[in-house]
Amino acid sequence: MTLNIGLIDYLNTMPFHYDLAERLQDVDVHFERGVPSMLNRMLKSGEIDLAPISAIEAARYAEQVVVLPGLSIASFGAVRTVLLFSWAADMRDLDGQSIALTDHSATSVALLDVLCRERYGIRPRFTVTRQHLPSMLADHAGALVIGDDALVEGAIHRALSGPDGWGLPYIYDLGDEWLKMTGLPFTFAVWAARRERAAALQAAGVFDALYASTEAGLTETPRDGLANAYAARLGLPAGVCRRYLRDLRYHLQDDDRAGLKRFLELALEGFDWNTLEFWGQPQAAH
Repeated sequence: MTLNIGLIDYLNTMPFHYDLAERLQDVDVHFERGVPSMLNRMLKSGEIDLAPISAIEAARYAEQVVVLPGLSIASFGAVRTVLLFSWAADMRDLDGQSIALTDHSATSVALLDVLCRERYGIRPRFTVTRQHLPSMLADHAGALVIGDDALVEGAIHRALSGPDGWGLPYIYDLGDEWLKMTGLPFTFAVWAARRERAAALQAAGVFDALYASTEAGLTETPRDGLANAYAARLGLPAGVCRRYLRDLRYHLQDDDRAGLKRFLELALEGFDWNTLEFWGQPQAAH
C-alpha cells in the first residue's frame, strides 16, 4: 500500500526533505505538496499519512494523530516568516480594526489572536483572505503573511498603497512578540502521522529516513547550499536566507515543548497537554 507524505515548499522545510526521496526510493511512497493549511486538511481527512502540520492542528486532531518527537519548526524570538504588516505604529491601535489573515496557516492565525488578547488586550476584526500583501493592506489596517512571501516582503519592506495613501507599513514579527510575552520559544509546526498509519510508516523506514534527511540537511554545507539555491528562487541576497535557516530550531527540545504547551493552553480553551501523544513516548506531560 502506498504511503502518502505531505511536503511544504517553503524554505524553512527544505532541510526535512534534503535527500528524503533518495532515502525512500525503494519504498512505495507518494509525495503531496501544498501549503500548511492544505496539508492540515489532508492529514485530518486521511488523504495523506504523514506531514509537517500547523502545531495547533496537531492538538486539535490529537485523537487522530501522533507527533514525531524531535522534529519541529520553531524560533526563539524573531522568525522572519510570520509577520504582521500594519498601518498602526502601535499594536494597541488595531483594537476594533480589520486585519486580513493569510489563508495558508492555522498556527500563525491562532498566535496572532493570542497575542492580541493576552499581550495587547485588543480585539481586532479578522478576515481570512488570499495571501497577497498589497491587496490585503489596500483594504485592511493589518495583514498577517507567512512563509516565503513574508520573508521576501520583510526583507524588501516596500511602500504600499493603503486606505490613506502610500506608505511603509510597520512590521511585527510574531515570534519576537511571543518571546517578549513569555520568554519562551515558539513552535509553529510539528511532524504528525495518522495513528492508524504510524506503525506502517515506521516499519517502512519512513520515520528513520525523515530524521536522517533532516540531520543531513541541517549540516552547514548542505543547509547553506539549500539557502543559496532558494535565495535565487526568491530574488533575495543569499545571506538573508542563510541566516534565516541558521536561526530556526528544528529539534523540538524541552523549552520548545514548554512554549508549545503554553501556547496551546492559551489558544484552546480546556486543552489538556496529556492528550498530545509523541510517537514512541509515554502519553504524559513533558
